[in-house]
Amino acid sequence: MIDEIAARVPASLETYRHGVAVGPGGATALPVAALRDPGVFETTLSTFGAGYGAVDRRVLVSYWSQFYLAALATPALTALACLGRPLPLAFDTTRLELDDAGRPARLLVPAETPDCRSGCASGLAGLVEGHLRPFVDMCHARCGIAPRVLWGNAAVILDYVAGELGCAGEPTCPAAATRLGWRGDLACGRNPLAQALCADASGCRRRRVCCLRHRLPGVPSCGALCPLERATER
Repeated sequence: MIDEIAARVPASLETYRHGVAVGPGGATALPVAALRDPGVFETTLSTFGAGYGAVDRRVLVSYWSQFYLAALATPALTALACLGRPLPLAFDTTRLELDDAGRPARLLVPAETPDCRSGCASGLAGLVEGHLRPFVDMCHARCGIAPRVLWGNAAVILDYVAGELGCAGEPTCPAAATRLGWRGDLACGRNPLAQALCADASGCRRRRVCCLRHRLPGVPSCGALCPLERATER
C-alpha cells in the first residue's frame, strides 16, 4: 500500500513522498516513543541544533517538529484523501529515521500491518488522537513548549497538504473539512487543529500563534502565515 500512496502524492509534495515506509529501518532508526526519555530526546535533537548555537530549546523543537510533521502528514493525508484508508501510525509502534542534518526524514510503520486493515482508528481523528496528541504531549514534557505552538505547526502543514491534494472542500474530504476548520460548526471548535488557524478578511488562513522559527539564526519567518506579520500590518 505504501507504493500506492506514494504514486498519489503530487509533485508539489515530492520532498515527503516517501515520508512513511514499512519496516524497522536502518540501525539508527529509533522508536518514536523513546523520545519520551530525556536523554534520547536530547541526543536526537543534538545534530539538528548544532548549527544554531545556544538557542531556546522550545524554538529549536518547534522548528524540528515542522520537518517531523511534514514527513508524517504527506503520506498519511494522501492515504486518507485518495484511498480512504488510514496508515498504522500509532505513536507507540512507529519508528523514526533522521537525515544527516538531524532532520526527521522518514517514519516507519510495522511490516505486519502495512495496509491497516485492522487496528487503526478511522479518518483524520485517528491520526490526531493516535499520533499527533502523544507527539505534542511528549514535546511539551521534554522542553516546555506550548502545545498550541505545535498544534499550529500541524494545522498549517495538514492544511497545505490537503489543499495540494485537492480536498479543500467538504464534499471531497469531510474529515479534513471538520478537523481543519474549513466549516464552522461546533465540531471544528472542539479540536486543536481547527483552533490553531484563522482566516483574515481576504480569506487567507493564518496561524493564531507564532511558531517561533524566526528566532533561529538564518531561518526566516513563515511569511504570510505568521500572526506577527499580521499584527505589523495592522
